[in-house]
Amino acid sequence: MNKTIRPAPGLALAALLALSGAAPAGAQSAAESVANRASGVAVKVEKAIERGVKAAASGIERGMTAAASGVQRGAKVAASGVERGARAASEAAGTAARKVGVTPPASAAGK
Repeated sequence: MNKTIRPAPGLALAALLALSGAAPAGAQSAAESVANRASGVAVKVEKAIERGVKAAASGIERGMTAAASGVQRGAKVAASGVERGARAASEAAGTAARKVGVTPPASAAGK
C-alpha cells in the first residue's frame, strides 16, 4: 500500500537543465528590475523631499505674512483701545463734573 509516486528520471533531468539555463537570465533581469525600482524609489524620495522643502518655505512665508498682519491688527486695535479709553475717561470726567456741579472740561464738552 505504500506506493510512492516518482517522476521519470528523464523528466526530472530535463526540468533541472531548463531551470539551470534560465536562472542566470532570470537573475540578471531580476537584478535589473531591482535596480530600476531602486532608482525609481530614489527619484520619488527626491521629489518628496523637494515638495517638503517647498511646503516648509511656503509655511514660513505664510507664517510671516500672518505675523505681520497680526502685528498690524494688534497696533490698530491698541490705537482704537487708546482712543476709546480716552473718550471714556473724558465722558466720565464730564459726568462727574456735572454731578458735582462744576463745569466740564473743554474736551468733554466739545464731543
